[in-house]
Amino acid sequence: MPLTPLFDFDGTLVDSDAALIAPFLALGLDAHAVPPLGLPLGQACAQAGITVESYLDHYDPAAAAPFSGITDVLGQLASWGLASNKDRTSGRSELARLGWVPMAAWFSDDFGGAEKQLAPVLAAMGLPAAEAIYIGDTSHDRDCATRVGARFALAGWNPRARAGALRGDHILHHPTDLLELLRSQP
Repeated sequence: MPLTPLFDFDGTLVDSDAALIAPFLALGLDAHAVPPLGLPLGQACAQAGITVESYLDHYDPAAAAPFSGITDVLGQLASWGLASNKDRTSGRSELARLGWVPMAAWFSDDFGGAEKQLAPVLAAMGLPAAEAIYIGDTSHDRDCATRVGARFALAGWNPRARAGALRGDHILHHPTDLLELLRSQP
């Protein structure tokens, strides 16, 4: 059975670490006080003691560029989905700017501000978890896949993600490694 890829957005499809941190710094937070990347936006802002609105006022949705090779890989996929802790408005804006059209895209607002979940994305795509692979860059992403029984692959093209790899993780070193993995499935 072929696998359908589902992706995290920030740190997986786009190199966004600097863009995500910039609003916190612009709002006066010390670099050491910036919440860990990968949290739902509402949680990160609450932890930093700022509002989501003030964060978004300082966020530049055009600041993050796709990782090298991502756009080509997405163009070769028959279908793919997205589950992200990113704010829906900025997420949809960035998808439109990049010309990317996933079969289903769910953002933090769609999960009630809670940690992203794959079950609603799988349901929207009519896809059993056993036929999905979630590609992400954090332990949150690994846990997200594990909760529904989907396979997980680490976006190893992001050096930060490689640093958080666990024994047994399937690490994709370049986006084209995903295409090779998908071709190798029966």
